[in-house]
Formats: sequence, structure tokens, C-alpha cells
Amino acid sequence: MARIETSATAARSWVAERASAPWRLVLSIFLRIVAVAHLGWALWEWAALIGFVPPVMGVDPKAHLPRQGAAFFFTGVDPIAAVGLWLGSTWGAATWLVATFARILIHTAYAGIFDWTPVWTAVQAASILIYLTLFFLSERAEREEKLKRRRRPE
Repeated sequence: MARIETSATAARSWVAERASAPWRLVLSIFLRIVAVAHLGWALWEWAALIGFVPPVMGVDPKAHLPRQGAAFFFTGVDPIAAVGLWLGSTWGAATWLVATFARILIHTAYAGIFDWTPVWTAVQAASILIYLTLFFLSERAEREEKLKRRRRPE
């Protein structure tokens, strides 16, 4: 007969799982913070495109075609990445990485069109480095936990 877990048992197992993988929890919290930031950013960009609020960094996204295309791209991709990051899915992280690399590219390679801001580029690069560090730490901790479970006689 299958055993039905109570909510207290499920909660204890969830806490035990999180305690054994603290890097996974830190990564999850980081991704949720990034998700909220990107969703807020996307909502602001949408409001700027519609004309409700001033554009970010004081540059009108309707100024010329490349800037307008980038604005439409990011207002479409950022909410998708935010939802995926909030859910903790692989496609969310991949979408966020594509959007972040695209932002870094347009602000450095096409600085004349998109107004290069070194602080903004550094924040984007730092967010990628933090993500990669937390990801590799959590994967290493998970691998070590699996090795411990295999070695433990039952």
C-alpha cells in the first residue's frame, strides 16, 4: 500500500533537502531576485513605449529604428525570462542569459547607437558571473551529496 505523506512530513523533507543543498537555495533566491528585477524593468519599458512614463536613461526608444527594435525585443524577452527564472526552469535561465548577453553586446559593440553605460554593462556582467558561480557551486554540492548517498550502506 502506498504511503501518504502528511504536510508536516513533506515540510520536513523539504527543509532537509534544502539544508543539504544550501547553494541550490542561494541560487534559487538569486534567480528570483533577478526575475523580479527583469519583470519590473520590462513593465517600465512597456509603459515607456506606450507613453505612460519617461524612458529609462532619458533616451526615447522611438528615436531611431535600431533603438526601437531593441526596445521591442527586450520588452518581449524580459517578461518571458522573468517568468522562467521565477519558476526555476532551464529555459528561463537560458532566455535571461541571451537577453543579458544581447544587452551587453548592444551597449558595447554599438555604443554610438545605444549610449554605452559602463556601470550598466558592469552590472549585467556581474550578474552573469554571480549566476555562473552559484550554478557551479550548487552543481558541485549536489554531485558530492549523490556520492555520499551512494557510499552510505543502507
